[in-house]
Amino acid sequence: QPEPAPRRPWLIAASVLLGLVLAAQAIYFYRGEIAARQPLARQWLNTACAQIGCKVALPQSPKAILIEASDLQSVDPARPNRIQLTATLRNHADHDVAYPALDLVLTNANDHTLARRIFLPVEYLGSGRDPRAGMAANAELTVRLGLDTGSLGAAGFRLAVLSAPQR
Repeated sequence: QPEPAPRRPWLIAASVLLGLVLAAQAIYFYRGEIAARQPLARQWLNTACAQIGCKVALPQSPKAILIEASDLQSVDPARPNRIQLTATLRNHADHDVAYPALDLVLTNANDHTLARRIFLPVEYLGSGRDPRAGMAANAELTVRLGLDTGSLGAAGFRLAVLSAPQR
């Protein structure tokens, strides 16, 4: 009968320790998503982050925020360079997410890019909303931006949502 292999308690302890370290890294990396999906965990995560110097930000989910409608209109026929972008955004996630950045591309009649600008939440939300608060689950937001296109002569536009840098 073969002898049983010797037990190595240090190997078991090292495996358990590595498993705990891996779990801690996953919690650290996904802390925003965990807090958004499990609101009861937010307080625990905020306490832990206060100890190690991190913060629990809302998750960046630009794919969850869809542009439901968008329009670019001349504001004043006497000043064709003055235009207003109006867009309706909806958060289709079942949890709060960070406000996205808006990528606006102005194009000519041949759909060639004339100008591009990325608007951060602080620019399009106005003074009534806190950009750090995020967009509530299933919420809708209407964005209005007044723009001066100068002499570009834009004939069209494209609008997309991007992850906004965390501040």
